[in-house]
Amino acid sequence: MTLTPDSDSTSSHQGTTKRIGHTVERLEPGLSRLLLSSALVLIAGFIDAIGYLGLGKVYLSFMSGNSTKLGIALFKGDYSVWATTGVVVLLFIVGAFIGTLITELSRQYHLTLILSAESILFVIAITWVIFLHTDSILFPLAVAMGMQNTMHQMVAHADVGKGFVSGTLFGIGQAIAKAVRGKAPASEWAVLALSWITFVIGAALGALLFTQASLFISLIVALSALVLLIPYTLYMQRQRTVDPG
Repeated sequence: MTLTPDSDSTSSHQGTTKRIGHTVERLEPGLSRLLLSSALVLIAGFIDAIGYLGLGKVYLSFMSGNSTKLGIALFKGDYSVWATTGVVVLLFIVGAFIGTLITELSRQYHLTLILSAESILFVIAITWVIFLHTDSILFPLAVAMGMQNTMHQMVAHADVGKGFVSGTLFGIGQAIAKAVRGKAPASEWAVLALSWITFVIGAALGALLFTQASLFISLIVALSALVLLIPYTLYMQRQRTVDPG
């Protein structure tokens, strides 16, 4: 009697292998994902510095700082600061909501769509700088930063590309502890450390450009960086379609 493999079990095994392979591919170090996440973190630091220096010391990506500021303003009874900062926090949440919806509804090209939407919000902010000259430009930028955080990437087991600086620093310590015990590769904490350093560099560049040029020029530079990332993410996503891992 000739035994033939059960087609259903074979198919199931192949499907499982493919899924596992795809998961491993996402977790392994990838230069394209590292470059994208670094660019996103650089922009987040850049915009945070601009918001802090030029828009009433309000953070546009670092919501932990804004939450502390909310508490202090509430204690002091400074309801003007409380209202402005509260709206920024709320709009950041709205941005995260929109970015997550785009990711869920358009998985294949969600990175490109989110960057395109971000760029439109930056154009709105720049237009307001020209014609309105008010701190209301905080609001579209807060939405944009919330959306941007949904574009985080997995690189060497590290979740990077977000503006969560406290989480990144905690992750570095945690990853080092795991590496010492042989439970994680050293590349994990190294990637997280690179992400933190990149954020700091972005903040320094934002402060430099804002003080030496203007808010308008600073936003133009940030918009240019976002626009340049659009074809790059389009290429990344097409590559994943051709070779999903």
